Amino acid sequence: MRLYNIQMNFHTNIWYLVKTRHQMERVAEINLSNQSIEYFLPKFTNGKRIGKPIFPGYIFIKPKSNNTFQSIRSTKGIYDFIRFEMKFATLSDLEIDKVSEAVMLLNERVENIKPHKKGDTVYIKSGPFKDFNAIIDRYDANNSVIVLINFIRSQQLVKISSEMIC
Repeated sequence: MRLYNIQMNFHTNIWYLVKTRHQMERVAEINLSNQSIEYFLPKFTNGKRIGKPIFPGYIFIKPKSNNTFQSIRSTKGIYDFIRFEMKFATLSDLEIDKVSEAVMLLNERVENIKPHKKGDTVYIKSGPFKDFNAIIDRYDANNSVIVLINFIRSQQLVKISSEMIC
């Protein structure tokens, strides 16, 4: 049970780390945005789609001086501020910029791992469909690729290891 009655003014140049309710990062994003509270939720990207949070259950916020501790804690999707004893977990703008840059680099590297894009024609170099040409449909999370193969006068979606194509 959380029994706090903290009256405080936020420093407007500091980012605070808050815990979100279980799998409610997106809800927290929407509600923080509705309150004009700046936030940062680092996410993996999957192509052009925004993916899963890198730090599930956590979001960085930069409240304005007129925001109150209680109003943020009562925001739908937010559970509480992260503290170490009574000291809030905070980051500077520079530290958030570094995290943001690291997230961008991470997402670029993940994209480069997948050398083929949807619609690319590839050659299957091994396995039961060796010597077939296929069209990339999508990548699977398990280092597999879903390809479209012309097989027995029809097109079939087939899941194969990404190592089997070139």
